[in-house]
Amino acid sequence: MKKSLTLMIWVFLFCANHAIGANINYSYVELGYVELELDDVDVEGDGYELNASFGLSQTVAVIAGYQDLDLDRRVEGSEQSLGLLYHKPYSTTGDLVLGLSLLELELDPPTGETFDESGNEFIIEIRSRSGADSEYTLGLVRREIDGDSDSGYNFGIVSGSPQGFQFVLDYTDTSDTKSITLGLRSGF
Repeated sequence: MKKSLTLMIWVFLFCANHAIGANINYSYVELGYVELELDDVDVEGDGYELNASFGLSQTVAVIAGYQDLDLDRRVEGSEQSLGLLYHKPYSTTGDLVLGLSLLELELDPPTGETFDESGNEFIIEIRSRSGADSEYTLGLVRREIDGDSDSGYNFGIVSGSPQGFQFVLDYTDTSDTKSITLGLRSGF
């Protein structure tokens, strides 16, 4: 796992240093397929997610998300998030991004008992363009849900026109959870 993280960091830094100037779009809608692995309870699942971001100003965006997952042991789960991003250029090709989101989780096991939990997620990441049609993200993630904290990293690639359709690949690895998302994003 450490080797893959090191490789992703080197690829990101190479792309960030050889990037072509372009603005990063913070206004989009994204639909994706998610595969998820919960390490602490040895459960896997998949489903879909819907994400949206709307730029309120030159440095602030509001973000929202929804995930609907089918997990092992016939457990259904969903997650809703709502938050704010603050982004500031660190170069002509990249932004430093700070984000805070409120989370609502719901698990429905076949026993009929529903579990609702709430929490928050904090991210700090670098988003960089390596050309007019590609973007890379590398960041740190910290989640706290009902007093339990979980931290790790994320890496993402976005390819396609920022004002049209883009393909999205996102990987998140924390101490309790691993997920990979393949999606389609439309900017506006």
